[in-house]
Amino acid sequence: MIEFKNVSLVYPNGTQGLKNINVTINDGEFVVIVGLSGAGKSTFIRSINRLVTPTSGELFVDGENILNYKGKELRSLRTKVGMIFQDYNLVKRSSVLKNVLAGRLGHTGTLRSIFNLFKKEDLALAYESLKRVNIEDKLYSRADELSGGQQQRVSIARVLTQRPKYILADEPVASLDPPTSHQVMKYLKKINQEDKITTIVNLHFIDMAMEYAERIIGMREGEIVFDGPVSRVTEKTFEDIYGRPIREEDFRGGAE
Repeated sequence: MIEFKNVSLVYPNGTQGLKNINVTINDGEFVVIVGLSGAGKSTFIRSINRLVTPTSGELFVDGENILNYKGKELRSLRTKVGMIFQDYNLVKRSSVLKNVLAGRLGHTGTLRSIFNLFKKEDLALAYESLKRVNIEDKLYSRADELSGGQQQRVSIARVLTQRPKYILADEPVASLDPPTSHQVMKYLKKINQEDKITTIVNLHFIDMAMEYAERIIGMREGEIVFDGPVSRVTEKTFEDIYGRPIREEDFRGGAE
């Protein structure tokens, strides 16, 4: 369980990233955070693995306030919380396999990884993770030889090899075309359902949020302005979240 209690974050330049956030995300949920650019979506999920650190309040992951974490505790948290980035965050000149094995870093230690001393079980897990996103045939390809959609699937496989309890995805489809976006979201949803991994995804496309979310949290100017099941969400809800009428660019488009 993830629990925000009166969490605020003010950046050094005075910008308020989060304002008094109070929300609980339950185990196994698939939550989509929606909001315009600058609404606080990225700050919200990056707080959960301490890529950014809130300046006040308490943030509990599995009953422990992670805002006090340092060093070893922080590394342990980041092993438990997997992250998928908009720009894939792969080592471009490395093979797909080596990128996916990076998901074991928190378990194996840096020295073993430098010398490629991965256990057989780690190699098997990496291959299995690539199979789950249908890209095992690219095992020995360099990451920079792949398309954007393929690279994002590799980054999902890397997170899977971490064996995380939580997956955070920060605008994972922003750089992809509509069919590829749907493909990536389907994999994330499938993993959530099969492995019961709590998944939190930032999106700003209305149609995709409606299609894949169980629960939608709407943010505007660092505050939560909506939180409820997708069944309660209408176009008016999005207009309230965005603080303006819906536009054509708020939709990603269909899978075909």
